[in-house]
Amino acid sequence: MLPPALLAALPQIPSPVILLEGTRRVPEAQRHLLVQFARRLAEALPHAVFRSGNAEGSDDAFAQGVAEVAAHRLQLVLPTPGMGRGRRPAGAVCHSLNDLPRLEKEPLTQACTAASPENRRLSDLYLRGLSGTPVHSKALYLVRDGLKVLGSPALGLAPASAAIFFVDESKPTGGGTGHTIRLCQQLGVPVLTQCDWLA
Repeated sequence: MLPPALLAALPQIPSPVILLEGTRRVPEAQRHLLVQFARRLAEALPHAVFRSGNAEGSDDAFAQGVAEVAAHRLQLVLPTPGMGRGRRPAGAVCHSLNDLPRLEKEPLTQACTAASPENRRLSDLYLRGLSGTPVHSKALYLVRDGLKVLGSPALGLAPASAAIFFVDESKPTGGGTGHTIRLCQQLGVPVLTQCDWLA
């Protein structure tokens, strides 16, 4: 049985796209709970697609659970083609920002800037295509988070329908996780954290 809060948040559409992600700092004693929950989701929602960013921690644990049921329904959205290659479950579908056409980059960066205005410079840096610096790497991660939520017509990625996070409770809206949560909220994507689903 899935938590009522989750069932209420899922839109009544045939193939929802559900983000599964969160903090990199998952207590070892709780990691198995994320794996189990993602497995239950994949079993209970056979027509859902699950999307993550393939980072260590929450992303990795959730991806493992989905892959144990149906790896082909797992979409990994990456900042660069080689990111986290060793963590990718066999059969998962991978896309990176390198695949994104120029036409879709500007609306994506505009959404990222609206969610995190303090990072406007990073969005601009991504659009200019400068590379090879730590700041550029940070820009790629920021924009990648936007792609996870907005999707891409050119890449066949539907927008997210709902988002499930495992947040750092001491700083739930910090870092990339907080940025992704704000993107979801500004676009009307229902957001749940472990307070809603980890009971």
